[in-house]
Amino acid sequence: MNMSRKLLLKIVLSLGMASAVTGCGKTDYALGAVIGQLRLLQAAVPIETALDDPNLTQEQRDKLLFVVRVRDYAEEVIGLNVGASYRKFVKVEDDTLAWNLSASRKDAFEPYYWRIPVVGMIPYLGYFTLDYSKAERDRLVEQGYDTVIYELDAYSTLGLLPDPVTSALLKRGLLQLADTIMHECLHNTIWREGDTNFNETMALFVGRAAAVEYLAHEFGEDSALVIEATQHYEDDLVFRNFLDELRADLNTIYTSDRPSEEKIQARKPILEDAGDRFIREALPLMHDQESFQIYANFTFNNAFLLLYVRYGEELGLFEAVHEQTGRNWGQTLDIFRAAAVAPDPYAYLREALDR
Repeated sequence: MNMSRKLLLKIVLSLGMASAVTGCGKTDYALGAVIGQLRLLQAAVPIETALDDPNLTQEQRDKLLFVVRVRDYAEEVIGLNVGASYRKFVKVEDDTLAWNLSASRKDAFEPYYWRIPVVGMIPYLGYFTLDYSKAERDRLVEQGYDTVIYELDAYSTLGLLPDPVTSALLKRGLLQLADTIMHECLHNTIWREGDTNFNETMALFVGRAAAVEYLAHEFGEDSALVIEATQHYEDDLVFRNFLDELRADLNTIYTSDRPSEEKIQARKPILEDAGDRFIREALPLMHDQESFQIYANFTFNNAFLLLYVRYGEELGLFEAVHEQTGRNWGQTLDIFRAAAVAPDPYAYLREALDR
């Protein structure tokens, strides 16, 4: 298999955009990922054409035009590599693009890795069909793993392919739309091979900071949207701090010398109390308590907690670097780019702050 095909497989699978192929072996899964991806691209039409589609609602048209403006700002002002991305639109079935599945041991914060031919080891798989993701989840649960499934509405192929806007993405509000476009275009711009946590945390920071900046540009710094965006991310930070404390408490058990079964038993009261603890400790500190109320009765597990490590490991470092550059995106991205090729990217960011 030539290198371009290998790269395509790695990108598609590593970003969770695998096809609805399961039960046929890992090779079929990998090949199906490419087939599913290409089918998606084949169905895409230029945004200008999509805007004339009578089946689109006015809200969808308005959001598509908003995406175009965000895309252009990402390229012209933030300095992200947009390329051919987000210039086409595709309608996906039930306005749902795909689902991601990840898993972890129950007695340790240790992600489950799938070994895919050509691609190698990846910590999560994506499916275009929910039933197939559930089937793989059930297999892992039977083997004793914690699991989590979440919906996808966008992805990046790192600029290799013309990533489209999907109808699934248009279900989001303006803040989430802007955030997602900036996030995925950052992946097109800077990528550290084999380091999911660094890539996703960097994109998380850029997506959020650039989205708020864009909303201020279009609607005004004192607009309700910017205020809501700022408060939303403040609430998310409260939630992340809560998860950090929960993870630390569990890790005390996991790193002990107890046998595996004792660790699993010892963690139960902590996880069972997590919802009530969230209500006591985190929810009162939030602006929009209703949006986070779901976690009052949520089933927390290791896979879910690791998801927030993947998307947010040392998030404050990226913010600190951007502040040090005077929020100059050119300088900030140069530092992130250098960190991406350094032996230890987080150490590089810390050193950059000490200069």
